[in-house]
Amino acid sequence: MKVSIPNTTETITGEDFYPTPSWFTFFQSAWRAIRGDLGLSLSGMLKVDTTSAENSGTGATDLITYSLPANSLTNDGDILEIEVWGEYAANANNKTVVLAFGSQTILTTGSIGANNGTWSIKTTIIRTSASSQEIVSNILSSNSDVSDSATRTAGTQNTATALTIRCIGTGGATSDITQYALKINLTPNT
Repeated sequence: MKVSIPNTTETITGEDFYPTPSWFTFFQSAWRAIRGDLGLSLSGMLKVDTTSAENSGTGATDLITYSLPANSLTNDGDILEIEVWGEYAANANNKTVVLAFGSQTILTTGSIGANNGTWSIKTTIIRTSASSQEIVSNILSSNSDVSDSATRTAGTQNTATALTIRCIGTGGATSDITQYALKINLTPNT
């Protein structure tokens, strides 16, 4: 659906401060689109967070998280791009980095003895239906204990509900995993 903007030289409001009929129609259509009545998605950068977070103790610790609002992926073909990065501490402790989408793990390093180094994960999620997604994640690292690789996941999340995107760090001690950033971008298929 297209929402046409009225003539830009037309007055937006009349003497009574109510929108003129063509601008009223425009605002009404835009509001319906934002509300979702028309099945449209908003697009752009959803989240940028550069507040560093570290694992705590030896258990799994949520690092930087984001709650994706319900119905953010409205149409089949909508694309969500996620980027996260951080560092491993300079010690011989085993460390694990996990990226999760809703209740589903979409990438894990597994337990590795990464001694120092930077890691970066880039993920693309494409909605294929209200409860399925095509997901690919890539990990790069400056540490040779981490194999640079790509992982495909068949997503099974219900996009009509809010979904938490989170990076999880597990180490042998506090501060074994530090996440420095999370960036999430939405591109609708409209």
